[in-house]
Amino acid sequence: MDRNKIITTQIIEDVVNKSSSDRIMIHDIIEAMESVGFGLVMMVFSFGIIIPTPPPFPSIISLPLVIFSLQMAIGYSAPKLPKKLSNLSVKRSVLIMIVQKSSFLIRKVERFLKPRFMFLSQSYGERLVGVFLLIFSSFILIPMPLSNYIPGIGILITSFGMLSKDGLFIIIGIAVGIMGVIISILALFIGMEFFYYIKDFFVNIF
Repeated sequence: MDRNKIITTQIIEDVVNKSSSDRIMIHDIIEAMESVGFGLVMMVFSFGIIIPTPPPFPSIISLPLVIFSLQMAIGYSAPKLPKKLSNLSVKRSVLIMIVQKSSFLIRKVERFLKPRFMFLSQSYGERLVGVFLLIFSSFILIPMPLSNYIPGIGILITSFGMLSKDGLFIIIGIAVGIMGVIISILALFIGMEFFYYIKDFFVNIF
């Protein structure tokens, strides 16, 4: 079996299965994914944004995304969280829900991932990707129409590319994220009805 498939489908499940507690420390989640780099943590936290959850959960969970993106942009080799954030915990049931709802999409997408356009996975390329992800994740913090969903999808697609060193997926993810930012800004001036149609379009795809 491909190593990336093992990573994306098993690491987070192992964290859940090994814990007998009702709550799981964020520190334990990050520590389990640290050796993989930024790709997996960005994927897991972006799923927490695009999987329907009551507000203000999407905005709260975007804060670690901002921190990880900033770390990428300035050249960190692995994700780190400040102690106050890493000592927080999440309900085991919430993590199980995210794993269950994301597993199907992960396995579906993995078939199309392969190493290409490798310059985006090298040091300076990864920093550039980090800058875009910082913009998207910062934008999610702003309470604007559609400001979390489409940029969240962009981060998710980008994270798939990061995991498999697939530059094509990284480029597509960045393009989707930019489109999400533009759509959210336009929604303030043009009106929401048309843009909810666009959101439904993305929901049907994913």
